[in-house]
Parts: sequence; C-alpha cells; structure tokens
Amino acid sequence: MVHIALRMLFGDRTKYLTLVLGLAFAALLMNQQGAIFLGLLFQATGPLQNVKQGDLWVVDPGIKWVLEYRGLGDQKLSRVRSVPGVEWAEPFFNGWAVTELESGDFKKVQVLGIPRATLAGRPEVMIEGRLEDLWIPDAIIVEQQTARAMGNIRPGDTLKINDRRALVVGICKARRGFESNGIIYTTFEQAVRFSPVGRESISYILVEVKPGADAALVKQRINELGDVLALSTSEFRARTIEFVVLATGIGVNFAITIALGFVVGLLLSASIFYQFTLENLRHFAVLKAMGAGSVTLVWMILLQALVVGVVGFGIGTGAAGAFALINRRFEGDLATYFPWQLLVGSFVTTLLTIFLASMLSIRRVVRVSPGAVFSS
Repeated sequence: MVHIALRMLFGDRTKYLTLVLGLAFAALLMNQQGAIFLGLLFQATGPLQNVKQGDLWVVDPGIKWVLEYRGLGDQKLSRVRSVPGVEWAEPFFNGWAVTELESGDFKKVQVLGIPRATLAGRPEVMIEGRLEDLWIPDAIIVEQQTARAMGNIRPGDTLKINDRRALVVGICKARRGFESNGIIYTTFEQAVRFSPVGRESISYILVEVKPGADAALVKQRINELGDVLALSTSEFRARTIEFVVLATGIGVNFAITIALGFVVGLLLSASIFYQFTLENLRHFAVLKAMGAGSVTLVWMILLQALVVGVVGFGIGTGAAGAFALINRRFEGDLATYFPWQLLVGSFVTTLLTIFLASMLSIRRVVRVSPGAVFSS
C-alpha cells in the first residue's frame, strides 16, 4: 500500500509540485519571519549582547528595559561596593551622541563608557589597535560596521563628537542594538563628556561576585539597599524582551505575518490536496472493492500528506536558512536568529497544516463507494 500511495502521489507531478511549493512558501514565511522576530528581540537587549564581564547589573528599580533607564549617582555606586560578597562594582555608561564626518554628513552613535581601571564591559574582539589605548586622552574604539559607515575610518583618524575631539585608537567587533546605530567605546569619564547627562551619570553598575560567594545572596543584599535593583544578565534580558513584545506592536505584527503564512499554506494545500484526491477517487474505490479497509485508505492519505509536508518544509526552511546566511555573510542590518526550537515549531506547524488540509480528502475517501469504480 505504501508503494501504491507514493505512485499515486508522484503520478501527477504538477499537483505534487504545487503542493510542495505551497507548503514550502508557508514554511519559508514562518521560519524567516520567526528568525527575524527573534533577532530583533535580541537586538533590543542592546549592551547585554556584548558585555560578558560581571555577574549582576544594578539598575534603578523602575527600569522597564535596557535602553530606558534612570541614572544612578556615585553614592549608590559606593553603597553597592560596600555590600558583602561584592568583588568589584564598576560604572557603565550608555548614551547617544552625534558624530560629525569629514564629508560634512553626521551619524548618530551609541556611546558606551567603560571604567578606566578594569575596562569591564569592553568589546570581546579587537580587530585593530589595543584595548589599553583607551587610556589615551580623547580615545575611542569604533565598531567595524560603524567604521565603514563613517567612511572607512582607521586608527589615527580624528572625529568630532558633540563638538568634542575624538581620536580613533582601534576597531572592534560588537553586536549593534535595536536601532542599528553605530557603536563607539570609550572610558566612562570620556563618555560623559561626549554625551553630557545630569549629575547622576551612571547608566548601570556592573557587579562581580567574589569567588565562592553566593550570587543569589549578594543579589538579595543589594536589593535590600532599597533604591537599586540587582538583575542577572538573563533576568535583565528577559525583562527587556517582555517589554518589547508587550509594550510595542512588534510582537503583534510578526504574529500576524506568521499566522498568515500558516493560513495561506493551509488553504492552498487543502484545495490542491482535495482536488488531487477527487482525481484519484476511482483508484481508492478500486482498492476498497479489493478489500482495503477505511483505516488503510486513511493511512495512505496521511502518508502522502507526510511526504509532501516533509519535502515542503525542507525546501522552505532551506530557503530561509540561505537568506539568513547571505544576510550574515554581507553583515546586513537585519538580524536573524535560528534556534532549534524555531525549527521544531515550524516543522510541527507545517505537518499540522498538511494534516488539517488532508481532513477533507480523508472524509471523501472514507465515504466513497466501491461501486464508484464502475461509474462513468
């Protein structure tokens, strides 16, 4: 029966290819939009993508997400440093500034200020120059895509940031944030000069827990200070993602697009699969007249649906993966993230689509009379 079912499926190549391509389009839409959505969520976490030093982030208790914060004062930094179990606590600056280019154009950049002593929050990968060169007065390190957007600037070039001189001492690699603006690194003191704020100039406090100390207990002690909140990186990331999904229209828009792919795949495959069944109804009637039961015929249809679903999913997912690889190869601004959970979810959804589409065909085949083989 397996051989017969497959021969029936592959016999009409036009309808088979149409079914496969319809499901491939649905799988492509679900995977591509899902990957872009997840990529945007990770981009929304801003500096959390790049900072690998420190166990805790200390922020204002009212913070909703990483890019909307209330500044902390030096006295809060001192109090956090005095908490038992804290190895070190360092200020981190996250602000914005306008950079004047030699061409007369300008570019808005994200200014990340890291402590001069420990350089906590530094970029992981340096492409040109040395991280220690940030100790030079007016020094900045520019993210590589930002450097290209600024006219391929190199170490030794000078820029003007908010009417202040900036000396490029290095090029680094870092993940850009939600707005895909440029990124520059400098020391905390220099960042405050580039992007002036009020007297409470600390965006976040990075905290490293002493070796052997209980991080959860240290976090509790910091929270007991009352006017600050300590979060792990995963907690801060989850809070940011929750805010972006619930407080903006991004989640709804992508959900509609993904649902549209499911509906289009369902309607297209249902109509084609049903038409395919009608054209092969006499063959099913012959099998029924030869003694094949309804359960056998149902399994034949489900086997056909499974084959079409797997092939369509493979083509659609392959196309979505190729798009992601090309985008990564050319370092485009559009972020994509393909976790295995997305692939499993889209695979189950694709199979669900074709199985739901086969329900009409199953109903029609079960009700067919063996005498239909003698009909004109």
